[in-house]
Amino acid sequence: MGLERLTVEGYRGFTTEKSMEFAQPTGQVGSGLTVITGSNNSGKSSIIECLRARAGHNTPSFTTGMRNAELDKVTIKMTINGVIETLSSIRAGSSETSRSPRDDEFQAFILQSRRAFNSHFGKGQMSRTNYINNTPLPTSRSSQLDSFSSRLFEIERNQAAFNDELKKVLGFEPKWSIDLNDTGAYFLKFVSGKHSHTSDGLGEGIVSVFAIVDALYDSDPGSMVVIDEPELSLHPSLQKRVARMLAEYAKDRQIVISTHSPYFVDLAALGNGAHLVRVATKEAEGTLIHELSNASKTAIAKLIRDINNPHVLGLSARELFFQEDGVILTEGQEDAVLYPEVFGQLSVAMSGAIFGWGVGGADKMEKIASILDDLGFEKVVGILDGDKEDLVPKLADRFPRFHFMAIPAKDVRTKPAREATNSVKGLLDEKRVIRGEYYEPMKQMALKISDLLK
Repeated sequence: MGLERLTVEGYRGFTTEKSMEFAQPTGQVGSGLTVITGSNNSGKSSIIECLRARAGHNTPSFTTGMRNAELDKVTIKMTINGVIETLSSIRAGSSETSRSPRDDEFQAFILQSRRAFNSHFGKGQMSRTNYINNTPLPTSRSSQLDSFSSRLFEIERNQAAFNDELKKVLGFEPKWSIDLNDTGAYFLKFVSGKHSHTSDGLGEGIVSVFAIVDALYDSDPGSMVVIDEPELSLHPSLQKRVARMLAEYAKDRQIVISTHSPYFVDLAALGNGAHLVRVATKEAEGTLIHELSNASKTAIAKLIRDINNPHVLGLSARELFFQEDGVILTEGQEDAVLYPEVFGQLSVAMSGAIFGWGVGGADKMEKIASILDDLGFEKVVGILDGDKEDLVPKLADRFPRFHFMAIPAKDVRTKPAREATNSVKGLLDEKRVIRGEYYEPMKQMALKISDLLK
């Protein structure tokens, strides 16, 4: 089962006790993937640090900056293979901690977001287990990887296996080695044809890929790999390749990532059992954790197979997993294009962001609203065509925090008569100008929407 649940209280922004679940691998691609999203300073890295606090031979010390000022003590609980392990401050106001016995067979390799390392280093070698046990929670967030040079010597001795995975991300197999200069310092050397350069000139993206591949290539089935912000310094094409690699490893391992990139929200994996968590923060409540329900995962699996509206959860729509709040749901792609024009003609600022290219029809608005509800959004407005006004009470009852309304016309656009269908008098005329009789009621509606989403 691996890590099933994490419960945190008193660590950084966690003013009150909060918990989150983790995906369990089932053999399907992406099934063991847990994705943590949220805005900057919402608490994503704090969750990663709580997982890292389990590593190391000794119990960690929680500095004043780590302890939430209101509680001044920390309690972290992890349910691993059905057993709850506890790490907690010995008393309020103390940096020292105690922990219950841990399952040493379960290992979590934690890779921080800052992945630079010294370009010149001393000699050393660490196995995966030793590296995990020798990289405990630091007292402050470091700008460099600890002891990564020791992993490089381990990698060079397993270079064939490492390079096989490296090639999957880079698209080519680089020629590299560890060399020693005349002053006794070791460095990475990259060879291209007759030329070579040292790790001094190595791009941050390649350094990041090296570290990510190292975290994965010698991991065992049943283990856990945690990567904070895998997208940093990576071109979108590399992000996509890393995302595919993570999903593949997540067939039989627990892979946990914290990310700001929509490329790492694997919708197909969610249908296979992957988990998505959105972390947010409120001044009065501290860090909050919102988790995607199984019902929403099932809805997503259906939406991505809808051949009539395959773009509903396309790349632009996946931005919703990263927004702070303020979302406007529209029926379709015409609405997503035309409503900004409508607000412009009304001289009303559109406070929220339109979801993707629409929800794919009025009947799907409930599914998208359910996802937003799971993820803790509070400022959501759904705009329906006038001929779907009967759906407003049902949606309002199902999602009392959100607001739904219908425009005063049957459709946003005027549509000419076609075979077997009558013409539709839209909110906008044939020149895409708001009709006079709809201007005032639509302006009142737009002002209300703007006010609700501020």
